[in-house]
Formats: sequence, structure tokens, C-alpha cells
Amino acid sequence: MNPLGAIAKARIRTQAHALTSIRRESRLKVAFVSTALVALWLGAFALARLGLGWLDRSGAEASRGSAVALAPLLVPRLFGAFAFVLLAMLTLSSLLLALGLLYRSAETTQLLTAPVGAGSICLVRLADVAFFSSWSSAYLGSPVLLAYGLQVGARWTFYPACVALFVPFVLIPAGLGMLAALLLVRTAAGLPRVVLAAAGAALVIAMLLVVRARPVASASGDDMDLAAIAELSAKAQSAFLPSAWLADGVFAAARADVGRIGRELAELSGVALLLAWSAAEAGRRCLHQGWSSLAGRDRRRRFSRPRGGSRLARLISPLPEPHRSLALKDIRGFSRDFSQWSQAALFFGVLALVLANLKTASIGYSQPAWQQWITVLDAVAGLLVLATFTTRFVFPLVSLEGRRFWILGIAPLPIATIVRQKFWLSVVFSAGVTVALTALSGARLRLAPAAFAITILTASAASLALSGLAVGLGSLYPNFTAESPARIVSGTGGTLTFIASAGYIVIVAAAEALLLRWQGLDGTSGRQGIEALVAFMAGAAIVAATGIAAVLPLRLGIANLERAEF
Repeated sequence: MNPLGAIAKARIRTQAHALTSIRRESRLKVAFVSTALVALWLGAFALARLGLGWLDRSGAEASRGSAVALAPLLVPRLFGAFAFVLLAMLTLSSLLLALGLLYRSAETTQLLTAPVGAGSICLVRLADVAFFSSWSSAYLGSPVLLAYGLQVGARWTFYPACVALFVPFVLIPAGLGMLAALLLVRTAAGLPRVVLAAAGAALVIAMLLVVRARPVASASGDDMDLAAIAELSAKAQSAFLPSAWLADGVFAAARADVGRIGRELAELSGVALLLAWSAAEAGRRCLHQGWSSLAGRDRRRRFSRPRGGSRLARLISPLPEPHRSLALKDIRGFSRDFSQWSQAALFFGVLALVLANLKTASIGYSQPAWQQWITVLDAVAGLLVLATFTTRFVFPLVSLEGRRFWILGIAPLPIATIVRQKFWLSVVFSAGVTVALTALSGARLRLAPAAFAITILTASAASLALSGLAVGLGSLYPNFTAESPARIVSGTGGTLTFIASAGYIVIVAAAEALLLRWQGLDGTSGRQGIEALVAFMAGAAIVAATGIAAVLPLRLGIANLERAEF
């Protein structure tokens, strides 16, 4: 049998066994996760339908009295801009996933010792990278496309055409990320960390300078100016971008334009096949050499004297024992894993780029209502990044102790102390970064003091709640046998953590919107008592949701670990 076919057959068997293992899980847990996934999908569909309907109904107001429907005008441009952002994000995430799957995976090590060519290994890993980087986009994008198809009355062929266009589209950033990972490790594995850090910092600074130097259309008056939106979305309409091919193909499918669909599908498929072939060829030439260089560097670092440990110990010296030693162990473990801290830097780097564009995004929206919506959407974006961070990096903290967790179990300190130490470590780090970025966004939006205080308090509360959910559910659903954090997160507990975090963000975002609306009123509506009561209930909802999310999962997780046998 062809080596590629043998690997694919083994992978299919593994996935089939993983699906059959669901029957051994608790029925209540499976039902809860399934219900939450369906509810989240239906919520995204409802929001998409409401948004498209609002665009249709508000054409006359936005076009200053002309009866113009905004949906046919803006949806193609906005979808093109979204596809461009998705292409960039998938490329970055594919790069980081390829680094982990090619050079930090035990499966790759086993395949390299088997009679399998490096090109076949890269093709298999290319499929893994494409799936892991794009499944969430498919999950959250499918309700939007369904809503658009129903809104415009598209034929049934619209939906399989979207699937056919999406598959080669996600292979393109996966191939780019795979190529970048192979070339990066082959050329940079022997360079010092200082040089790599300086190159990364220079790249981030260059991106920020490009973003800040970009010309933006100005808007006049208090009404929303469509010229600013058109100026911003036109950057993603280049005919040389795969994102533009995807957008053109989707809207051609809505019109049932078979010729245009075939052309865009051929362009996407051709580029995807070319990149897959290039990744396989680069793997044949670079994978073994890069893997050997990186393995030799890890071996030298393993037996060398750790640098910076004394400085880190002095930095956290105010902490009492045993919290200081436990925190030092977790920080060192995180900093030594390239796939961990590089992805964390990506998460917060994306959030910093969003904040760098806040002032640009607020042009043309000088009315208080628009500023309040921009503030809420900015808060939601930041909290979603924080939820992704806690799910990806904080949830596996307990499981990463591995089979050695029994050592901590017999140590002269309670299990509750270990779990709470991880919780407070997550709170300090996430709150420090999130609150600082929230304060920066509030300053760039020039929020009033009351609105600024509301956003800061919301970010602080979310740091407590999301850390409690991640550490608590990570203790409730530990996986001490998995070696990769990505494999730990992909289980039932990781899915449940992100769903619960998303539910908390929905509650907090709605309550924050009500609070911002209340503080922005001028007191002339005649319903001050009702509005103050609604604001009080919104604040109480934030406090209650934060308390439940921060305390209940921790107690359940601690009780589960105390009952467990190691």
C-alpha cells in the first residue's frame, strides 16, 4: 500500500475509535455539550438574520432618503473584508500549528523512523493543519451563509457550492503556514533566542506602523458615511487574493452563475494543489534537517544551566511558599514550550492590532449610540480573545502535570492549594494584560469616566470568571495521559469550557450594553426610575455571573481531584 494511503487509513480508524468512545461518556455530559453547540449555532444564525434584515430596513436612513437596500451593496464588500482577515488569521494559526505538529509531536517522531517519506508526512500534517485551523470558522460561518442564502432566496445549489469553495480556500493558508514553518525551522533553528526575539519584535512594529500609516477616508456630519466603509473594505478586493476569489464564488453561487463558480473554484483548487505539492517538496528537503537541528538544540538546552531562573524567583519572591515554587514551575514550563508562548503572543498581538484600529473604526460614528456599540463590540472582541486564551492555555494546566500528578497528590499540601494557585496565576496574568489593553482602548475611544470605569470593571470581572471556568473545568475533566495541550483542549472538557465562556461573555456583553446606555442618558426621558432599575439589574447580573463562573467550577474540580486515585 502507498505510505500516504496507509497513514490515511490508520487516521480514519483512529477517528472511528474516538467517535465510538463517546458512548462511554456520561449521557448527561454529551447531551449538555451537544445542546450547547446547537444553541450557539442557532444564536449565530439568529444574529445573522437580524443583521441582514437591519441592513435591508435601514437603507433609506443611511443613504439620506434614497430608497436603497444596503445588503446588496455592503454584504459583498464586508464578506470580502472578512474573508481577507480570515485568510491572514488562518495563515498565522497554520504556521503555529505546523510548528507544533511537525516538530513537537510524538507521532511525527514515530513517522520519521518508519519507512514513510517526508513528503507524505507533510501532506498528512497539511490535512491536520487545515482541519484544526478552520473547523471553528466553518462552524461559526455556516449559519451566516445559511442566513444570507435564505435572505436572498438562493437555490439549494448555493450551499454545496459554498462547501466546495471553502475546502480549497482553507488549504491555501494551511499550505502557506506549512511552507513557512519548514523554511523557518530550517534556517532559524541554530540562531540564538535573542536574534529570534528581535526579529519578531521588528515584524510586529513594522505591522503596527503599516496599520497606523494607512490612509482612511474621513466622514463628515453625525450620520454614518458609507464612503468610509467602502474605503476600508476596498483593501480586500484585489483580484490576486484568494479571499476575493472565495467572496466572488459565494456571491456567484447566490446568483446561480455556474460559469463564475467554476472559474473561482478552479483558481482556488489550482493554488491549493500547487501549495500542497510545494509543501511536500519542501518537506522532502527540509523536514529531516530541521527536525534534527531543533532536537539537538533542545538537548543542549536540557543539560545547560537555566538562565533567568534566579531573576524570576526574585520577581515572585513576595509570594509565600508553596505558592512561589508552584508558580515558578508553571511559568518555566510555559516559557520553555515554543508552541505555547508563541500562540499566546499571537492571541494578544491580534488584540493589539484591533486596538490600533479603534480610532480608525470610530471615524464617521460620532453619535453616542454608535460609540456605545463600538465600545461593546470592542469589549466582546477582547473577551473572546481572553476566553480563547484561557481555554487554550489555562484549561490544560492541571492535565499537563501528567502521570506525575500523584507526586503532588502525596505532597504535604492540599489539592485545593494546587488548584487555587493555578487559578490566581491565571487571574494575575490575564487581568494584567486584558485590563491594560482595555484601558488603552478606552483612551483611544475617548470614553467618558463612567463608561471607562464600566469597561475596566467588566474586564476585571471577566478575568476572574474565565480563569475560574478554565481551571475548574480543567480539574473536573483532566487528561493526564495526553502529551499535547492541543489534544487536551480538543476533548469534551475543553469544548465545554469554551461554550461556558461564550455564554458568560454573552451575559456580560448584554449587561455592559445596558449599563453604557444608562450612563449615556441625559435624564430627559421621564423614566429615570425604570432605567436605573434596569442598570442595577445589569450590574447585579455581572456580579452574579462572575461569582458563579469563578467559584462553582473550582469547587467541583477540587472535589473531583480529591476523590481521584493516582
